[in-house]
Amino acid sequence: WLKAAWAQSEDATRQFQLASSFTRIADTMVTGWLSVWSFEDQEAAEEGSSADSPSHREQFDRLLPLSNVTAPPRAQMVHRHVPLVTSFVLVALVVAIGVHVGRAMPRPQEVGVRGAQQLQAVNHSNSCSDVEEDCSVSRCCKNPGQTCYEKNQYWATCLDSCAPGRREGDMDKGLWSCKALGERTPFPPGCSWAGEDCSGQTTCCNRGFACTRKNEYWTACVQVEQGPWTGAMPAAKVPIPEGWDGQVLGRWREEYATQAVPSAMLSGTTLFCFMAVLPGSPEMALVDAARNRKASIFGCEGHKIYHSSKSDWATWGTGQKTLVNTDTFIKIWQQVKHDGLHLLHDWTVKVDADCVWFPARLRAHISSLKAPADAPVYLKNAMAKYTNGGFLGAIEILSRVAIEKYFDNADGCVKHIGLKSGEDGYLKDCMDALGVGYMVDELIMNPSPQPETCQMSEFAAYHPLKTPGDWVKCYDIADGNIVPPPPMRLGSVVILPQSIVPKYVPPNTPPAKLAAAAQIAGVPVPALPPPGAPSIVVTVRK
Repeated sequence: WLKAAWAQSEDATRQFQLASSFTRIADTMVTGWLSVWSFEDQEAAEEGSSADSPSHREQFDRLLPLSNVTAPPRAQMVHRHVPLVTSFVLVALVVAIGVHVGRAMPRPQEVGVRGAQQLQAVNHSNSCSDVEEDCSVSRCCKNPGQTCYEKNQYWATCLDSCAPGRREGDMDKGLWSCKALGERTPFPPGCSWAGEDCSGQTTCCNRGFACTRKNEYWTACVQVEQGPWTGAMPAAKVPIPEGWDGQVLGRWREEYATQAVPSAMLSGTTLFCFMAVLPGSPEMALVDAARNRKASIFGCEGHKIYHSSKSDWATWGTGQKTLVNTDTFIKIWQQVKHDGLHLLHDWTVKVDADCVWFPARLRAHISSLKAPADAPVYLKNAMAKYTNGGFLGAIEILSRVAIEKYFDNADGCVKHIGLKSGEDGYLKDCMDALGVGYMVDELIMNPSPQPETCQMSEFAAYHPLKTPGDWVKCYDIADGNIVPPPPMRLGSVVILPQSIVPKYVPPNTPPAKLAAAAQIAGVPVPALPPPGAPSIVVTVRK
């Protein structure tokens, strides 16, 4: 009966109860039978016992109060005259049943983790407060990302963030102390990492891993494909481990696009922006140039500069070089989390010092994307032909919820994704694993070291501009301080997004010259409007 009840129970708490019941029953039976043949005066002792003492049936019912379990009748109870051999047989039978049920029990690490997670989730859901409820007593919140903040001694409620003073929309206009009562509710990953139990959550975080059944007691995320991937095709297939059942219950998370929403559901556009710079390096001159012009991060609603450390270089499979600075990057993000300034703004922007960019233009780009409010989103900021499918680390733009989800699960990303790639590769892989969606705007950043290309007002950012002279020249061209702007190389034009190429191809350019420039750049020949067609005009708010 216990084995059948165990198989039908998916709740770890109930399984623990069944296991405990069996242990107590077995202990009582063995103790009772041993005492029967060990004490010759057992029958006399029973006759002399108090009338209030519980019977064997009552003891059994207390141990396992289940309606469909019938205790053995008194007539079948072992008598003191039962031969010793028979008693040993009964004891052996109890031990055999124990071994049989014991084999059906998951390993301690399997049941312990799953049981603790279930109990924690149930207790949290039942006791914590919801939005607009008073959380003064519970001091915890049901919704991920929220903290119980105190207004005064009479009221506290769950909020995403809180700044002391008056809150917009507050009816009584009273002041908030914004004292945090209890811990913030974390965002769960919503998936299982490589090698972890996935019986409760059948989606795997790591790309190439599938939630696979080993047997009736263990299901885990195991590798079934190995990258790099060409589209959907992996470099190699990985066989299921030998001896596993092999039933696949779920696969890994793929990146997914977040859809635009109606105006009533749009995200705000306030920005918290930061740089990580190496003290004493040439980057400090670039920071000074930005500060003097109130440009770059100094044009955001909130900003901060963090100190970084020296990084090494590595080469992608495409031959392009990237900074291997993931470890430094992770430490910087830990400081961002500690400061908590990102919680006061809709978007967080991490930008390199050698990136010239305009916060006002970025706000216009975000508005045009119609990103949803309170959703985990990161922005692909360039054309997909560049590394990481168009997510370049010179300017990383993530919604507040995306940042919170990363902070709550950063340890899992570090452990299972690793630190051997560039920061942008690591961050994108982590965002995809945690179910953070992306939106695409190829005109956010132009990856070119030529200051002349900064005249293209469709872009919000330009990178890399390594020297103070190039940085200032790019800024002045983009800001309209140099008129007319210097001519651009045709090779810099043909690699632009097709939507703006016609605007920047010099008039009367011979088709053969255009084709030659495209061939050298390794891109298709741009399609130009026929002569006499209206010119393309693209306007972007500055």
